[in-house]
Amino acid sequence: MKKIFIFCIVALFASVSFGQTVEESQVPDVVIKALKAKFINVKVTKWEKEDTIYSAEFLMNEAATEAEFNEKGIWVCTEWDVPVEYSPKAINDYISENYAGYKLKEVSITELPIDGKIYIAEICKKKTSSKLYFSLKGEFQKAITEICDKKKEKKCMMHNK
Repeated sequence: MKKIFIFCIVALFASVSFGQTVEESQVPDVVIKALKAKFINVKVTKWEKEDTIYSAEFLMNEAATEAEFNEKGIWVCTEWDVPVEYSPKAINDYISENYAGYKLKEVSITELPIDGKIYIAEICKKKTSSKLYFSLKGEFQKAITEICDKKKEKKCMMHNK
């Protein structure tokens, strides 16, 4: 059972978080131009590609930043990590009240084209991993949960709340 859980967590993060590192010369010009238009004078420290999405990592205003663009140069999102110890009290309170026994793993401020800036908190407990979405005021919006089913072994299922 422990092996299944570990595999599910690794598969989850491998499929969601990790792309293949690519050289800037492998990034389409339209993506580089879109990045430079949206984020003037930034120096990309790392490029990654997952499916048709290119991720650029760079410093902006002394903060580690990741921006994603599709292969046509259309901006998908921008993310800034927030140290867990500095996560907003409202988010910590919500997790304590509604997700007893869960551990807060990561918090980020994410900017999306339609939703604007939001907090995304990643929490986990045993074989369950969730992403909780909050407004910048700390108001809960939605949860996306992945559960690894030990009977199906290598399958993780997503549930929206």
